[in-house]
Amino acid sequence: MNVSRTELAARNNAIWCDSVCRAHGVPGEFLPTVWLNRSLPPLYHSNLIVISHSGIREKTLDYIQELIDLPLPGKWSVKDSFSNLELGALGFDLLFAASWIWHDPAPLRPGRSSSGIRWSRIVSPEELAHWETAWAWDPHNLDAFGKPAQFPAALLEDRQIVFFTGALGQEIIAGGIANRTGELVGLSNVFVNAGDITAAWSGLVNCVQEAFPVLPIVGYEREYELETARACGFKPIGNLRVWTRHT
Repeated sequence: MNVSRTELAARNNAIWCDSVCRAHGVPGEFLPTVWLNRSLPPLYHSNLIVISHSGIREKTLDYIQELIDLPLPGKWSVKDSFSNLELGALGFDLLFAASWIWHDPAPLRPGRSSSGIRWSRIVSPEELAHWETAWAWDPHNLDAFGKPAQFPAALLEDRQIVFFTGALGQEIIAGGIANRTGELVGLSNVFVNAGDITAAWSGLVNCVQEAFPVLPIVGYEREYELETARACGFKPIGNLRVWTRHT
C-alpha cells in the first residue's frame, strides 16, 4: 500500500497521543482509519484522530457520532488530519487549522548557532517536572499551568520517546519532544520562551537528528511557528484542522 507522507505524519501523531493517554491510564484504540479514545484524554489531546486517506467519510462520521452519544464530559476534540470534514452541523467549532510538516534526513550541522542554548535530554522525573513547568509558560499551553502533570514520568521509560531541554545558564527556555515510529520521528510540543526562536528551533532539530540519525522528522505547526519551522528546513505537506465540541 502506498502511504502518503501526510498519513505517516498523522499516524505518528496518533501513536504519540496514545502513548500519553496510556501513561495516564486512558489508552485509545487503533481502528483501520482512525485512532479513537472513548475516555477523557489529557488536556490538548483529541478523542479521535483520522489516520488514513482511504477512510470512508461516512464511517468516520459514525465514529464521531458514537463519541457524541456517549456523551463525553466537557470540551473534547477531533483531529481532522486531512482537512476534509465539515463538523459544524454536528455542534463542533473550528479550534484551529495547521500544516503537517516534513524535514528530510540531513547530516548534522555542528557549530550551527543556537544562541548559547545548552541542549540535553531529560532523564529523570525531577528534570521532567522542571521541563513541564517551562513548557506550561508557552502561550499555547497556559491552560496547563498549575494543573497535574501532562507528561507522566512513565514516558521516560519508552526508548522511542525523548524529551529535549534547552537552557541558558540554569533557566530552561526551550524544549521539545521526539517520538519515533518506524522509519520517521515526530517532533511536537516545541516551545521557546526566550532568545532567538529560529536558532533554538535549529538547535532542537539538530538534537533530534543526533538522537534518531538518518530519519525524516514530521510534525505540525501553525502561524509563526510554521514559518520558523520552514526557516529550519521543514516543508508543508498537507493541511489539518482541529474541531472542538462542548457536551
